[in-house]
Amino acid sequence: MLSVRSLFTEYANERGGAVKAVQNVSFEVPEGKLFTLLGPSGCGKTTTLRSIAGLEKPTAGEIEAGGRLVYSSDKRIFVAPNKRNFGMVFQSYAIWPHMNVFQNAAFPLEVRRLAKKDIRDRVMRVLRAVALDALVDRDATKLSGGQQQRLALARALVMEPQLLLLDEPLSNLDAKLRD
Repeated sequence: MLSVRSLFTEYANERGGAVKAVQNVSFEVPEGKLFTLLGPSGCGKTTTLRSIAGLEKPTAGEIEAGGRLVYSSDKRIFVAPNKRNFGMVFQSYAIWPHMNVFQNAAFPLEVRRLAKKDIRDRVMRVLRAVALDALVDRDATKLSGGQQQRLALARALVMEPQLLLLDEPLSNLDAKLRD
C-alpha cells in the first residue's frame, strides 16, 4: 500500500520566497490498485509524483510504501530515489539519446548488476510487451515520439518496481495504441 500523509512540497522563487506546490495532500492506494491524480495544470500532480519518487524533497509530511517509511519530516527520514524501488515514467520520455533501445531498457538492471542473461531475458520480455522487440538495435533518437514513450515505459517496467508512478505516460501515443 502507498500512503501519503499531510504532504507539503515547496520551492524557492527568484526572490527567495516560498512557492507552495503541494499543500496538505493525503491519500492511500491499496496494493495492486490503480490511483489517478486529477486536477488542472499547475495544481501539483507532477510535484506530488516526484515527491513520492524521491526526486523532490518535501518540506513536511510522510510517504510510506509497502509498510516502509521512505519520507518523514518529523522522523527526519529521506530514502534516496534509487533505494525506493519505484519506477517512474515522465511525460517527456527521459530516455538516453546516446543509447539504443536495448541499452535504454537494460540500464536499470545493469546498475543493479544483474547477470547478463537475466538482463537479456527481462529486457526482451518487456520490449515484446510494448511492441519494441524488433527495434532493439535502433538508436533511441531514431524512434517516433510514441515509440520513445513506450521505451520509457519499458525501462520503468523492467525493474519490476514495487510502485509504478506514471506522469501522463500515454499523452504522446495515438488513441489506438493507448488502448
